[in-house]
This record gives sequence, structure tokens and C-alpha cells, in this order.
Amino acid sequence: RKIEIVQFASRTRQLFVRLLALVKWANNAGKVEKCAMISSFLDQQAILFVDTADRLASLARDALVHARLPSFAIPYAIDVLTTGSYPRLPTCIRDKIIPPDPITKSEKQTTLHQLNQILRHRLVTTDLPPQLANLTVANGRVKFRVEGEFEATLTVMGDDPDIPWRLLKLEILVEDKETGDGRALVHSMQINFIHQLVQSRLFADEKPLQDMYSCLHSFCLALQLEVLHSQTLMLIRERWGDLVQVERYHAGKCLSLSVWNQQVLGRKTGTASVHKVTIKIDETDVSKPLQISHEPPLPACDSKLMERAMKIDHLSIEKLLIDSVHARSHQKLQELKAILKNYNTNDNSFIETALPTLVIPILEPCGRSECLHVFVDLHSGMFQLMLYGVDQLTLDDIEKSVNDDMKRIIPWLQQLKFWLGQQRCKQSIKHLPTVSSETLQLANYASHPVGNLSKHKLFIKLTRLPQYYIVVEMFDVPGNPTELEYKYHFLSVSYAEGDDNPATALLLQQFKPNIEELVLDTKSGKQMKSGVKRKFSGDPCSIEPKKPKRSGEMCAFNKVLAHIVAMCDTNMPFIGLRMELSNMDIPHQGVQVEGDGFSHAIRLLKIPPCKGVNEETQKALDRSLLDCTFRLQGRNNRTWVAELVFANCPLNSTSSREQGPTRHVYLTYENQLSEPVGGRKVVEMFLNDWNSIARLYECVLEFARSLPDIPNHLNVFSEVRIYNYRKLILCYGTTKGSSISIQWNSILQKFHISLGTVGPNSGCSNCHNTILHQLQEMFNKTPNVVQLLQVLFDTQAPLNAINKLPTVPMLGLTQRTNTAYQCFSILPQSPTHIRLAFRNMYCIDIYCRSRGVVAIRDGAYSLFDNSKIVEGFYPAPGLKVTVSGF
Repeated sequence: RKIEIVQFASRTRQLFVRLLALVKWANNAGKVEKCAMISSFLDQQAILFVDTADRLASLARDALVHARLPSFAIPYAIDVLTTGSYPRLPTCIRDKIIPPDPITKSEKQTTLHQLNQILRHRLVTTDLPPQLANLTVANGRVKFRVEGEFEATLTVMGDDPDIPWRLLKLEILVEDKETGDGRALVHSMQINFIHQLVQSRLFADEKPLQDMYSCLHSFCLALQLEVLHSQTLMLIRERWGDLVQVERYHAGKCLSLSVWNQQVLGRKTGTASVHKVTIKIDETDVSKPLQISHEPPLPACDSKLMERAMKIDHLSIEKLLIDSVHARSHQKLQELKAILKNYNTNDNSFIETALPTLVIPILEPCGRSECLHVFVDLHSGMFQLMLYGVDQLTLDDIEKSVNDDMKRIIPWLQQLKFWLGQQRCKQSIKHLPTVSSETLQLANYASHPVGNLSKHKLFIKLTRLPQYYIVVEMFDVPGNPTELEYKYHFLSVSYAEGDDNPATALLLQQFKPNIEELVLDTKSGKQMKSGVKRKFSGDPCSIEPKKPKRSGEMCAFNKVLAHIVAMCDTNMPFIGLRMELSNMDIPHQGVQVEGDGFSHAIRLLKIPPCKGVNEETQKALDRSLLDCTFRLQGRNNRTWVAELVFANCPLNSTSSREQGPTRHVYLTYENQLSEPVGGRKVVEMFLNDWNSIARLYECVLEFARSLPDIPNHLNVFSEVRIYNYRKLILCYGTTKGSSISIQWNSILQKFHISLGTVGPNSGCSNCHNTILHQLQEMFNKTPNVVQLLQVLFDTQAPLNAINKLPTVPMLGLTQRTNTAYQCFSILPQSPTHIRLAFRNMYCIDIYCRSRGVVAIRDGAYSLFDNSKIVEGFYPAPGLKVTVSGF
């Protein structure tokens, strides 16, 4: 066993040694592989070297035994490397392969110059058509150009006169700029054929250039005619329709068109005239361009128009038709102008040729926008009219009449003249408060003189004065068909109750004629009396007739009418007010002009006495009134302002605005739209305000007289804050923080008192608001300001204390916990007697006495019998003991 153990240990040791060697070798396995690969590569290289040496040795021994070097061309190589050429080439090879050297530039110029001389000599000695006069000789060739047809380039191959012309290039110049879309009209194969045909003619004929022109010219004319025909078809298809028709077309011969075919337009005119335009090739002289003829012949009205209508060099059928109808339109307008000239020898109408238009001034002086423009429709040849502001139905009627008979334009011009006169009047007063109408519904239209006025008239309603109208009459001026005579009338109407009832005309009066001098003669310095009605007749703008101006000139502005309307709008309210004052027997000075004629006013001389005011107060008020003036103000002239100027004011207030020797009082009255401005209502409102001033003045006058005897404590207690004759405001209290305002209410016919506070320390409200109703009743019974101040003095302190009591309803004050009762209830009985209820159970009466004394009694007892208890109240326990303590 020991031996086996030792052997086992020895084998195990050897095994571990081998394992250890294997592990160490594994650490360097990569390096071993690299070395093996290098060794293998070197072995392969060695094999290749050995094989190469073997093959070279075999080649030297077997294949190259009899090998020899060639005889190199050393001189040729030196020539090429040093000189860059190969001069040793054999002559036979050089002549057959290498081309000869080109001629020099100078030789070329000399040759071309000689060739140009030869061409010029040939042209001089050859029979040349006059149409080929546009030629150019350059660079040994001659170029013939016929505008709109072709361009041909020719040359000769020598100086012998018998050598024929050679056609180098041919270009067709016929273009269709409207329908060609930029493409060539002739195919390249066609051009090649024509090229060969012309060249054959040049070889064969005795007059080659003449024959060349005839051939190319015939082809170009036929091509032009074809282009015009295609343009016509496109024109019919896209724009003109039936208004142009192809009467006849023969290719290469003629094209005949008809325009203004009245058979197509027969529904409008009933005539059957046809105007034709024919384009043809002259068969007698083929060298001529396309010939134009018109049927019927064009009038010799304008040489330029005629010249344009007889040419087709632009190759546009539409332009040719337009030029043709331009000339015919000019003729029709000339005929219409001749009719106008026979009617009016001073006719100022004129024709514009850019677009055939006859501009007819309707009413002189006439702006450009006021002229009647008569056009001729280029497609149909019909008259078309345009006048700004005229409805389309009227224009259609005029067009139909004029197209049937041109002489019918005369009565239409008369109607348009009166229409334009009305439009000018409307535009002249557009900025004024007016409404214009051609008719006016009147109940007595037939019996009133307004029914005898001219049928051409305009009623202008003054919107601020709806019962007044300005009537403008228009008449013809003998000998001047383009002028109007105007007459102006003043019309007053009355309206019955109800909107559907028509008005009744009352007064119709003409304005006097010398208003023209007062309006237009600004240098004379004369002023017209306000309110005087005048009349003016004549044209509003006496300017000599001239050609209508393009700019918007104010020649159509009717200054007289604008002045009349403005004058009536300004003066009629004053005239109405003046009449109402006169009807109510209130003396005044009438309408007076103020501020250099910029405003008007009415001053009253005396105001009627007021009812309920004693005579002494009335006299004192009349003596203190210095001036009473009525004026209008505001944009709509519906606001009257009466200015009263007073002197010797009985009270001196603390206001800074009331410290001067005079006081200005402004009374404002707004007129409703349904009432005339300056009517009776304005006077009645003024008299009511004057009555209010007198009523308050009576109280103020008595208060001013008692001021010297007023107690001192009242002087300290109160002050006059404002007295503006309409309202008296007194401030009272220790800080003058409470205020009382007194004024007369003319509607209720009693004094109205309002209370307030002044200044930041015056509290939220006036304490006397509680007894405001009682104070107002007391003052209306006895309007004495001193008594009122005494009551305010006696009640201010008690009311300040009373107003601090809580008056909010509260729950749980009685056995009925779900019912809310006021904690304190203040029940004023009179200005100095206040009843105070507590929880609707107890009540006390408070009497304010003079000098700070307050009387208190139990309000539960009746005022008439102290033994009876008022129902609902209970005697207050311990009241007498509590009050006795004070």
C-alpha cells in the first residue's frame, strides 16, 4: 500500500506539472501564432523567388538565343522632342492627308470686299423690283427685306455675269401675334420646298430677282389672308359673336366681313343697313399689298381715321374693324352734333376721338361730370348714353329714342336740363338741415297759389322748422337753351292731427330780387335787415359758357339758394318767437343782429307780472332786471337760452361767482322735434320760470329785510351759500356741513325743499331728512326763511341724537320669536314734534323747544286725555323718575 501511495503521488505530481506547463504556454499562444504566420509567409516568398529565377533562366536559354535590337529612328525623335514638328514626312503622304493652311484675316477681308463690289455691280446692272429696295450688302452677301413678308439672303459664286444667284437663307416674316401663340406659321419642310422653288427660278429666269419677289410676295399675301381669316373666326368665337360675320372667303383671293349688321340688331332699331369690310389681293397688280375696301364708303371726316382704316400692315383684323367703326362712329357723332348746332347756335359740345364720344353740356356752366356723354358702341354701332346720377331706366329710354331718331335728343336734353337744375339745388343745400322733394302733398293744392307754379320746381323742407318750405321754380331762358332761370318762394304749411293727413298750405311769398347784390357783392359792405324776405331770379353762377372742366369746380353751387335756406333756418325761429311774444302782448325790440352779423337775439322790454306775487315785490324785481335776451345755440338750433341780467341782489352769498355788481341767469329750453322752434311752449316755459324767480324773490326779499334783526345765534348758525334767483341754498350747523335748498316748483305750484351735506366732515346724510316732509309743508304754509332757520336750529341737536338710535328690525324682541320688530321707530308729527316708539310697545313724544330745551312725555297716553292709553302701546315704567334726573 505504501508503494501504491507513492506511485499515485508521483503520477499526480507529473500530471500537475504538465498542467502547469500547459497553462504557461496558453498565456503566450497569440505570439506563437504570429510567429508561425510570419514563418509561413517567408517560406512562400522564398518559393516565388526560386520559381522566378528558374523561369528567367529557361527563357534566356531557350527563347532569346537569336534575339536582336531594332535600328531606332533617333533623328526623328530628336526633331519631335526639340522642335515639336515632323518635317521629315514624305511629300506624297503630306499632300493627301494634311489640309492646306487657311487664308489669313487680311486675305479674307480683301476677298469679301471684292465680293461686295461684285454684288453691288450685279444689283446695279440687274432689273430690281422697287419693293426690294430695302437691301443690305455685307460679308459677301446681299439681304433683301420686305417688312411683314419675307427676308432673303443671296450671293454669287464668282464674278462672271452669267453665274446665277445663289439663295443662302429664306425667312418668312408673316406673324400672327393674336392667335399664333408665338409659333412659326410656316413649317420647316415648307420653307425648304419654297427655298428649292425660288432657287430653281433663280437658275432659269431672265429676271431672277423679279421672279423671286413675285413668288415670295404671292405666298406671303395668301398667308396673311389666311391669318386674318383665322383671327376672324377666333374673334367671332370669343368676343364679338354675331356682331361680325364672314360674308365670303376665297383662299388666296379675298375675305369679306360684315359689321353693324342691323338685321341681327333689328329688335332695337328695325333698320337693315349692313356695313362690309373687304380684304383682297389686287389681281391687276400682284405686287401691291392687301387692299381694303369699305361698303358703304368711309366718310372723309378725319384723314387720320381714314388712313388707319385703309391699312392692314399691323395684320390684326380686330384693329382693322375697330379703326373702321371708329371712323363710322365719328361720322354718326358729327351728324348728332349738327342737329345740336341747328337747335342751339351757341352749342359747346365737342367730340373726343380716343373713344368716340360726344360730350354735351346740359346746363351752362357745366362741369365735366354734369355733361351728357354719348358713346357709339363699337360692336353694334348703337348710341349709348352716360350721365352721372340718372337712373338706368331713363338712360335706356333715351337710348331707344335717339337710336330710332337722332332728333329726339332735343326734348330729352330739355328734361335733363331741369333735372340737373334740381340736382344742383340739392347739392347746394346738402350740408344744410333740409329735405328736398319734387312733389308735396297738400290738402288745398288745387285752390292755393302754389298749384299755379311751374311744373319744374323743388320743395325744400327745413327740418328744424318743419312747417316752412323753400320752393324753387325753374324756367327756360329765351334764346339760351342751356340756361335756367330760378325763382324762389317761401311757403308755410300747417299740419293736422294724425300722421296720415296731408299738410295745408298757408302763405306763399316770393323773395325780393335784390338778394343777388347782398349775397354776391361782398365788396359793397351792405348788410340786409334780418328777417326781411327777398326774391332773386336768375342763374346762380353767371359765368360765360366754356368747355367743361375736368376738375370738380364749384360753378354748380347755387350760392343764392344756400344763403336763402341758411337765412331762413337762422331767422325763422326768431320770427316765430317774435310772433308768439307779440300774440301774448309781451313788448320786445324785435330780432336784432349781434356780433357783426354772426348771431341774432330778441330782447324783451318788459315781462308780464306774475300771479300770486305782491305788487311791491314785482316792482322791486322789475327794477333789478337790467336785460332779458333770447338766443339760439347748439348745432340743431333747437335750444333757446334766455339770459337775465339782475342788479342790486338782496342777498350776499359766499359763492365766488356771485360777487359782482350784476348777476347773470341763464334759462335753457329744448324744443322737441314735433314742435316748431320758437313756439308758444317756449314762451310759456319762460313765464313759468319767471314766476318761479318772482316767488323765490319774494321770500328772499323778506329774508333780506329781517337779517338786521335776526338773533345772533342764527347768524352764527347759518350762512347764505348760493342765491342765483332760481335757487336759495343755506348752509347751517356748527361746521356749516348741512345744507338746505329752496326753490319754487312751477308744476306743483309750491316750494320744494331739498337737504344735503357739504364738506368731508359733515357725515353721510342730513339729520333733518327725517322731518323733510314736515319742513316743506310748514314753509309752504308760511314761507319765512328766518322761521325755517329757527326750526332747524332747535331740532338739529335732538335729531342728531335720535338718528343714532338703531332702527333695524330684529328677532327675539318679544315673545313671538319668529316675528321681527324694529328696535326704534321714528314717527315725525311736525317739524318740532317727534314720536319715538320702542319695540312697538313703548312710545315717548319729544318736543323741541327754543334755546336747547326738549320736552318729553309718555306717548302711550292720549294727547287729548292723559287718563286714556293709546291702543298698542304700554306706559313706560320709570320714565318720570329717569327724566327727572336731568
